[in-house]
Amino acid sequence: MKKALLALSSAVLLAACSSPSSQIPKELEKYHSIAEPEVVWSTSVGESLTNFLVPAVVGQSVYVAGGDQVYRLNAEDGDEIWSFEVDAPISAGVGSDGYTVAVGTEKGELVVLNADGQRLWSQFMTSEIDAVPLVGNGLVIVRTADTRVTAFDAVTGEQRWRYQRQAPSLTVKNASQMKFFGPMILVGQSNGFILGLNPQGRPIWQALISEARGITEVERLVDILGEPMANGDLLCASAFQGRLVCMDSQNGQLRWTHDVTAMTPPVADDRFVYVGNTASEIITFERNRGIPVWRADTFKWRGVRAMLPFAGVLAVTDQEGYVHFVNPESGEVIGRTDLDGAIVSTPQPYEQGAIFQTEEGEVAYIKVR
Repeated sequence: MKKALLALSSAVLLAACSSPSSQIPKELEKYHSIAEPEVVWSTSVGESLTNFLVPAVVGQSVYVAGGDQVYRLNAEDGDEIWSFEVDAPISAGVGSDGYTVAVGTEKGELVVLNADGQRLWSQFMTSEIDAVPLVGNGLVIVRTADTRVTAFDAVTGEQRWRYQRQAPSLTVKNASQMKFFGPMILVGQSNGFILGLNPQGRPIWQALISEARGITEVERLVDILGEPMANGDLLCASAFQGRLVCMDSQNGQLRWTHDVTAMTPPVADDRFVYVGNTASEIITFERNRGIPVWRADTFKWRGVRAMLPFAGVLAVTDQEGYVHFVNPESGEVIGRTDLDGAIVSTPQPYEQGAIFQTEEGEVAYIKVR
């Protein structure tokens, strides 16, 4: 019961911070169309049970989940290659390296398939799977709500190792993702740290992104948001209502940091680093020195939870299903389209566009002309 109440409190908190009832989302403004989006294909896979459903794009395939189904789609045209029905609604996924596909269900079951959509093995975990499974290097790695990070052999399902730390009493429910980074597995933690585990599951590195402040449990929330960002020589992460920190990816030395009441994980291109705050303002920094470039309130209180730079634009998604295309130099909106349902998971790049998934289950490949 306590875990259920904590999860409910976290979900309510996140929704409240994203678009409080006392705040009216800013009306959409007219824009000068320069980057006109093209929806190459769109399909429905079933609604998301949680915020932990993210497309996985590997080669020419898109692996997605919705309802109680896992799908492999052709990235070029969206045609279904195969689908697989699990025994309960899917609550976390999809993780894939193109050979192995992993999802978690609302019952806490980890289900692992091969590239042809056949079940390899499954395992009931000790708690809710609260992050997208990480698949690669012969492993399937799962983080659960009781803070355990567990690695299994991708083929046999044999447990290889487990790491656990003490959890705070209240955490933020967001689409967390772990990440392979050189020899390490990066895990964003709910105590404001990024942890680096070696292939045997032993901690070998950690970096403080934000310290807990305040008196109440809510004030002290500093969960790492989304996936740590690795872009060239830069490694960045943001903590909920905390800080944005960027480090040298080669030696871990601090490059720069800014206090940001963050709501999105950072994203970057060759020139800038972008992050969204709890008011859905987009804040942009010069990537090497962290100098502020521009701040846009265009999407204020619209529930911005994910962004992606591609094809010379910055795609910004919101809770009403709009995908806004922004000029990276100025923050000016230069294109827009809409999908069915809120977009809270991070879009995944594919060729000159990206794959988007909404909470209502629409999956779309969007390019910019």
